[in-house]
Amino acid sequence: MKTVLAVIVNFGSEQNMYLQQVVTALKAIQNYNVTVVVNSNVPLPEISGIDKLNVIERTETFFGLSKLIFKIDKRKWNKKVFDYNLLPMTCRQVIDQESENFDYFIFTENDHLWLEHHIRGFAGYEAILPENRIAGLIQYEDYDNDTDGRYYPAYHGPYDWDYNSVEEYAAKKFAHFTNVHQGSFIISRHQLSRIKAQHDFYQFISNDKYSIKCKVNTDLYQYCGMKKVICISEFEQNLIHHLPNIYTTGKLGRNKLGSDDIRMRAALQRLMR
Repeated sequence: MKTVLAVIVNFGSEQNMYLQQVVTALKAIQNYNVTVVVNSNVPLPEISGIDKLNVIERTETFFGLSKLIFKIDKRKWNKKVFDYNLLPMTCRQVIDQESENFDYFIFTENDHLWLEHHIRGFAGYEAILPENRIAGLIQYEDYDNDTDGRYYPAYHGPYDWDYNSVEEYAAKKFAHFTNVHQGSFIISRHQLSRIKAQHDFYQFISNDKYSIKCKVNTDLYQYCGMKKVICISEFEQNLIHHLPNIYTTGKLGRNKLGSDDIRMRAALQRLMR
């Protein structure tokens, strides 16, 4: 049975109900052996199903010249960061340390619902895509009322499909969506090995427009020699639920970002022509 390491970043206790859903769903996967690690700034005694919890402390001491260094060296991690914006980066560190021990690696925020078909689909796409392509997902939210359809937070502002990017492999169509952020990533051991040949995986980071927290996943899709593509001919299988559903109406102080199902369906029809 193929093995999966899923590393979840968690800050505070406000989203414990979502974290429990995510952990429960990962541990319910039947055809992959999934190990769940959570990197959190607080203990999580009420969350069941976690295989390993790393509680990350905040420190005022810098253990290196770069502001991104959050451990003394690669062998001895002191589980401290000086800025909790770097908490997601510690998940890359766990993956780096376990890079030879699993077949697939997932990083995810604590409110993205990973299901078995996400892993199965990714494995199938890797088998048919060239090495300079990597399969990704599109986030969606549900409306709180009875509104039909889904809402797509990443589909906002200047972001859109690249309508000239459609490619076909093994009778499946793929296209590039210009907002590569999805609050998560999945990579194979082979892909991770190739990335590590280019970068110091546990702390490389770009200076582009995405936030530090987003760069944990966006940098993999932009600076590792692999273009992120979505399988549009199996679009429904490549959606991942952002459980809080906060961007549909701009709850909790968030901006109302995204596009509705009508815009997405029109875009997909254009891509599939």
